[in-house]
Amino acid sequence: MFTRPRFPKLLGMASTLHLICGSDDFLVEQKARQIVETSVPEAERALGLEMVDGRVDTVDAARAAIRQVLEAVQTAGFFGGTKLTWLKNASFLSPLVAPGDSDTVKATLAELTACIKAGLPEGQRLLITALTIARNSAFFKACQTAGEVMDFGGGERPWEQEKLARERLEGLLGKFGLHMADDVRDRFLARTGTATRLMVQELEKLSLYLGKTPAEVTAEQVDAVVSMGREAEAWDLTDAVGQRNPANVIRSLRQLQTQDENAIKLAAMVETRVRDLLVLRQAIDQGWLQVRSGGRGATCQWLDPMPPEADALLRALPKDPRQVPPFIQGKNAAQASLYTLNELRRARHLLIELREKLVSSSVSPDLLIEMALLRIVGGRKVAGAPRRPAA
Repeated sequence: MFTRPRFPKLLGMASTLHLICGSDDFLVEQKARQIVETSVPEAERALGLEMVDGRVDTVDAARAAIRQVLEAVQTAGFFGGTKLTWLKNASFLSPLVAPGDSDTVKATLAELTACIKAGLPEGQRLLITALTIARNSAFFKACQTAGEVMDFGGGERPWEQEKLARERLEGLLGKFGLHMADDVRDRFLARTGTATRLMVQELEKLSLYLGKTPAEVTAEQVDAVVSMGREAEAWDLTDAVGQRNPANVIRSLRQLQTQDENAIKLAAMVETRVRDLLVLRQAIDQGWLQVRSGGRGATCQWLDPMPPEADALLRALPKDPRQVPPFIQGKNAAQASLYTLNELRRARHLLIELREKLVSSSVSPDLLIEMALLRIVGGRKVAGAPRRPAA
């Protein structure tokens, strides 16, 4: 689960050990650069900063990287000065994937863990960055005890990722001298996804495109300038399913398949969207939700006051659909309107079957997911769509 960045000690010289981890590579690297700049003056970095590349894919390379760190923190800096060792992008800190799942790598990492527990030698500082790490590991716990841990998450739920992205976008807009209305922010995030690096890149493009700041960004400018990120491309697939558009389903799916996206992950994303549409379709049928079409898309109007049993039901969901941003609410409600409740129930059943087949069948995963999604969206004719295959 996501935890906000922890700062057990004041950032700076109070700690000699820094672990920065999390799935947002931009925030991880940005914070690491700040620590380097604070710890080692630029004029001293040639001798006072030693970097060890932790992005490895073999057991031998992982053990060599750990050994290099152990040797570095035992070697005094030149002229007795402070020395910073940076283990950068340590991919082997995840015990779930190779080479971190190797017993020999774990044994070598245990030596570094023991070194951290014992305390770094005088004049030594250690900075470790990793995108994936086990938060319950002895190594992580040792870093928490001996130094400061800055955790930028990993494994958050989609709505948590979106909430955090909105918080970051608020600050980034100010830095670029840009302003966006709420619906424009929704549109921007729908294209970039939640990755901070891509958000920064696209805001810089918008700033250059507009030519002056401060400036108000319009929805049309977002559509014209902002690129679709990899995460957004996956959302493009779920939107195509929601819109019952077979042509777009195939286009999006083929694009994601060329990027080697995992079929199980894609099926899970579609299943989440179908589950959301089921809730909205039920609300529409019960008269709790009205959907209206507008110039920029659909809008939602929830019944007010809501019947107590309906209110309790919606509040009990992992994410109350009434709390979703208006742009997303309208888009999803419009998609729910394209299906009947029974069609969505059938879609969920097909996705459960697909999940089982993806882990047990010898048939190509790409073919399995393609056939399942076409069965789900079939029944509504769209210009240019391929013919629905026989069941």
